Amino acid sequence: MSSVKQSTIKLIPFKFHSTLLTAIFFIVLSSFIASPAFTENKPLDTLFQKLKDAPSEIEARKIETLIWKQWLISGDSHIDELMQNALRKRRSYNFDGALEILNQVISLKPNFSEVWNQRATVYFHQGLYEKSLEDIAKTLGLEPRHFGSLAGRAVIRLKQNKPALAIQNIKVALEFHPYLKERNMFPNI
Repeated sequence: MSSVKQSTIKLIPFKFHSTLLTAIFFIVLSSFIASPAFTENKPLDTLFQKLKDAPSEIEARKIETLIWKQWLISGDSHIDELMQNALRKRRSYNFDGALEILNQVISLKPNFSEVWNQRATVYFHQGLYEKSLEDIAKTLGLEPRHFGSLAGRAVIRLKQNKPALAIQNIKVALEFHPYLKERNMFPNI
């Protein structure tokens, strides 16, 4: 009888240990599956590496276009449609109309980096540089590799006669996009 008790006692801790390990495994696995950092950024990570390694400006432009397309995907077809409408309004210089839509998108999806970047662009075109800088900061908080926002901030700093800050921003942007068009504004880099 004592040998049965000993084997039963030994099995209980093993069974508990096994169950605990299984539970931990599934918790860790679910966190990887649910985490946007592991699912949403993979295509962008690949594109950014290709952009950094682009052998020519022509290739870099193709990759840049793909990155912009990725940035405009929100994961919600209604938001994507609103964004396309805002872009059309911005391109036709209907800045108030674009702002109305972009503000609506921000209220619906505040963690969508591209909506902040697009609103920053509208503010830039309106000469509202401080508002643009605020939205650029939001964009970069959500997507630190956003070379468009970094370049925009560099251009604003040039317009504000702050060349040291402009150079600092363009250098960071060039780390992500070595063929960035705005680099031509900085011939000494």
